[in-house]
Amino acid sequence: MSLRETVLDGGGDPHGRRRLRLRVPESAPPDGGWPLLVLLDGDWVWPLPPSSGLDACAILVPSHGPQGSDGPQALARRALDYTPPAPDGGRWPDPRMPGWQCGGADAFLDELLGPMLDWAGHQAALDRARLSLYGHSYGGLCALHALARRPAAFAQVICASPSLWWHEGLAAARLDALRDAPPPRPVRLTLMAGTEERWHPRPQTAAPRTGEDGTATLPALRALARRLAGIPRLACRLELLDGIGHGQALPASAQRAVALAAQ
Repeated sequence: MSLRETVLDGGGDPHGRRRLRLRVPESAPPDGGWPLLVLLDGDWVWPLPPSSGLDACAILVPSHGPQGSDGPQALARRALDYTPPAPDGGRWPDPRMPGWQCGGADAFLDELLGPMLDWAGHQAALDRARLSLYGHSYGGLCALHALARRPAAFAQVICASPSLWWHEGLAAARLDALRDAPPPRPVRLTLMAGTEERWHPRPQTAAPRTGEDGTATLPALRALARRLAGIPRLACRLELLDGIGHGQALPASAQRAVALAAQ
């Protein structure tokens, strides 16, 4: 695959600059252009091992700063980028890291669907009708928020290990709006989680966690799949990643997302 890279200027905000990387297959694009997968947290899993789909879709990886997604500042910005706004539309503290601000997902989606995709479209022939969004953990929370707020934007949403515990299930509750206003075109939603995953929503400064600590993820994810059943033009399915926990689910689900985006 060939790599194109840039740094967006953040609208003049020095703290808003972010690196973008676009990976495009070397071969000629299909009629209509390459399907595009937006791989949230892609910095942490690339390079993906050889797998089905890598030669059949383009992959856009947005970072949380000009150097990438490592470091405390980038992690704090990730929390801001990927989380829904407070009920008043503003920012609010992160439940686990009170020093971080959350609530910037709408601004992130504006940036993604505007300058990020504009830049990517100038680099390669892309099929915007086959646009997929993948996210894991807080990225999965962002993917659900995108489906609720921008149901026409993506043909496919791939949501792995979403932080459904976040603010008492706020993201899942906001998806109920799709019952009154279903997606205007068909959307595929794939939910994924490792069978050994557990949530740890308490502050990270609390007592050390143990292997048996936390709350099992799958019951809430199954409940979300049932909650979304029957919504017109939304095809929801649940995939289980056998025998793995939260951290291992990131590379496994990202690899699966590439195959789904290429279909």
